[in-house]
Amino acid sequence: MKPAGEIRILIVEDDPFFQRVLHKRMTAEGYQVMTAADGREGMKAIVTFVPDLVISDWMMPQVDGLELCQSVKTGLREAAPYFILLTAKGEIDDKLLALETGADDYLVKPCDQGELMARVRAGLRIVRLTQDMRGSVQQLREVTAELERLRREANRHLPWPERCPHCAEPLRPGRDADGAPKAA
Repeated sequence: MKPAGEIRILIVEDDPFFQRVLHKRMTAEGYQVMTAADGREGMKAIVTFVPDLVISDWMMPQVDGLELCQSVKTGLREAAPYFILLTAKGEIDDKLLALETGADDYLVKPCDQGELMARVRAGLRIVRLTQDMRGSVQQLREVTAELERLRREANRHLPWPERCPHCAEPLRPGRDADGAPKAA
């Protein structure tokens, strides 16, 4: 996992007081923090700041947090940051809508600071695991491509009758393409 000083958190909040409280808490944890006052500024910040995690209010002027979340999740797909929607909307229908729209987590304001930080840390663990998985998948692709290259290279050096007609794999002497003994 990245050290805290390399983790980037974007706070999108139109209430200046709450924005300062969140900023102070996240910087106290050692995170790099950027703030935006609405969803439109948040969209720009996501492109320029490239956060690992976004904490966004829902109800904001111009572009609200739900629109921001949906735009980020559909536009960036795999590269989208972990998204926590932090809002005064506490009805179950609102929570379901937010999570179905793409929010990774949802907290109702006012929230306990300990719970918020626990959710931020949990979100960052998911970000780290996702990044690790993507790295492993890329390594597997590279190894698979190299193995395929080596298989083709080795197969070119075998005489044609010893190659499998279905997969270009060498046949074991005395066996047909299915691995059964050849009939005499």
